[in-house]
Amino acid sequence: MPKDILQAYAASELYNREWRFHSDLKLWFKRASPADGVPLQQPQMPGGQYVYFDINAWERRLFTGSVHGGLNAGLLSEEEVRVKFQS
Repeated sequence: MPKDILQAYAASELYNREWRFHSDLKLWFKRASPADGVPLQQPQMPGGQYVYFDINAWERRLFTGSVHGGLNAGLLSEEEVRVKFQS
């Protein structure tokens, strides 16, 4: 539900936990680490490896796809995620 206040607060909390939303893929991403419980690939991909949350399997998975312009190009900034109140 776009523009729902609870969704906005959840997005803000995910951002605080270092998850980033990709505007084109419509997925939440986080830099991969051994603590994520996802086997990392060797050698590492340029720009690092990312995990995403798969809503169908309800688990974190290693992102192995490619995105034109790089994954970082589509990630929203903190300002774009921040909760905005109408005056």
